[in-house]
Amino acid sequence: MKGKQLLIAVITLGVLGGIAYFTSIDDQGSQMAETAGVGKTVVKNLKPEDIATISISGKEASLTLAQKDEKWTVAERDGFAAKFDDIKKLVTSAISLKSLRQIRASKKQYGRFELLDPADNKTNTGTRVEFKDSQGQVLKSLLLGKKGSANAGANAGSPFGSSDNHRYVLADGKVAVVAIDYSSALNEVSANPADWLNKDDFLKVEKIKSVAVDHPDSADSWTLTHSKDGEDMSLVDAKPDEKLDSSKANSAGRVLGFPSFDDVASKSVKPEEIGMDKAVTATINTFDGYQYVVKMAKKDEDHYLSITASGTRAPQDDESEARTPQPDETSPREPVKDEKPEDSERLDKEHAENLAKRIADREKTHNDSQAKLKTDRDKEFADNLAKLAKLEGWTFKVSSYTFDAIYKTRAEMMEDKKEEESSDSTSTDATTSGDDVAQQNKEAGESFLAANSDKEGVKSTDSGLQYKVTKEGTGPSPNTTDSVTVNYKGTLIDGTEFDSGKAISFPLNGVIKGWTEGLQLMKIGGSTRFFIPSDLAYGTTGSGAKIGPNSTLIFDVDLISIKGNEAAKAPVPSTIDPTKSDPKKVVTSDIIKVPSAEEMKKGAKIEVIKKEDLPGEIEKAREQSEKKADDKK
Repeated sequence: MKGKQLLIAVITLGVLGGIAYFTSIDDQGSQMAETAGVGKTVVKNLKPEDIATISISGKEASLTLAQKDEKWTVAERDGFAAKFDDIKKLVTSAISLKSLRQIRASKKQYGRFELLDPADNKTNTGTRVEFKDSQGQVLKSLLLGKKGSANAGANAGSPFGSSDNHRYVLADGKVAVVAIDYSSALNEVSANPADWLNKDDFLKVEKIKSVAVDHPDSADSWTLTHSKDGEDMSLVDAKPDEKLDSSKANSAGRVLGFPSFDDVASKSVKPEEIGMDKAVTATINTFDGYQYVVKMAKKDEDHYLSITASGTRAPQDDESEARTPQPDETSPREPVKDEKPEDSERLDKEHAENLAKRIADREKTHNDSQAKLKTDRDKEFADNLAKLAKLEGWTFKVSSYTFDAIYKTRAEMMEDKKEEESSDSTSTDATTSGDDVAQQNKEAGESFLAANSDKEGVKSTDSGLQYKVTKEGTGPSPNTTDSVTVNYKGTLIDGTEFDSGKAISFPLNGVIKGWTEGLQLMKIGGSTRFFIPSDLAYGTTGSGAKIGPNSTLIFDVDLISIKGNEAAKAPVPSTIDPTKSDPKKVVTSDIIKVPSAEEMKKGAKIEVIKKEDLPGEIEKAREQSEKKADDKK
């Protein structure tokens, strides 16, 4: 099915599923509902089949999603594939959008609802979403503004607290309040092109047989290999004084097992602008027959890689296994009671013929199964190469962990040499051995965690992980199979900072145990400080120059977003009651607003409110009343 046809089909199903609730509201036919706009369609007369491009703009970024060769792409990323599911959710949400209430407000009041156009204003702006046809003409324009909450009725006492559950929207010149939750496509509509890239069809390297890393300086190059999957890797052409660090070698043997990327570089960017002119090249061969050539580079705090893949599928041992004979294939015929001699020969012949046919049938079934297994694997291999071919020619911006395991010099892959005691007989100082450092770090970490566990707000898990929530999140929590995006800073217990990052994405099952466990305790929008024992971090080997063996680590983490399995929805917000007013009463003149004597002492002035501004003033007063009520809780 073509891209546009598929979009129409899936959206139609989604819209039909969401009509029932609002139909019940429309059927009430009350004059109040009619006046307030409850259940009204917000975006009218928008047909999915007419949509060819979608433009999204915010204060700091803008993007265009466009169909090219019946597939959706991100124009600002040179036509890289967009994630169709996210586009489907956006269009579905837009055409099925119903209002909780409508607000009569003049244009000069739009700023209070954050509904000013980002193209013309710097503050109080919304996010502009425009659906266009194949000629570039705007079919419908939607401005997404301020978000708020109204915890009442079914939402009272929600474990998500006072979460945002409604949003102001401007469409067809009318301001409406619509319901949102954490799974809603209209909750967070990003204008950042990187957020719309299809990141699902990235490479995944498994069953690594060898890794050869070539540095610009050949003395830094190295090759690891092993003859059987699961064995430790060994250094090819090792020198007598070289001792490979087994932990680093095993990490290299698992590199790119769970990779992801954050963005793609422009095809017009010069190699020297992103460090690819001095790229380190890794050639990775697998037991399956794949060969990956990965070019890696670092530029300031950013990391980049490019990929080419080739190969011929290697036959696996189970494809040539002989069939295992069954016990009944060698069992002789059991003579029947009182069997006549003249019948024995005939029955023996029939038994032999049946047995031969049974064996032949089983051989055929086995051979057919083996042939199908080979055919299926050949197809899977070819399909995967075709998918990987689409990644060629692109340079991906990735997180540091993605290729750090192999972005090392030959010397860095070796065990750290212990400093020997000085041979100078006049020296009374001795250098602390590596074992002593590990023991000191272990004791210091245990003492720190013991004291820390008694501090206010610090909680501990069964594994020994300690954490303190510094800001409660209100969204869903990730699972181990999800990928997350975070801001973080890592320090040692003495305050030494060893790493930090912003908007870093990674799969949760591809990091240290303390992170895998800890981030599942967080919710989107939350911040937590983790105190991670060494056995849940980098253990006895440490990591890099700053994290020594048996080091206890502290991480401050902000959980920004989750991608992976569909996140559980937050409770559906209850319908927000429209402002109570008499719809039959019409204001026909301006109103003079006189502050109280106490307010005037503080500088308040007498105001003249135009009749067309009155609905906005009522809305403002309602919001202030809600805020005061929340403050009293």
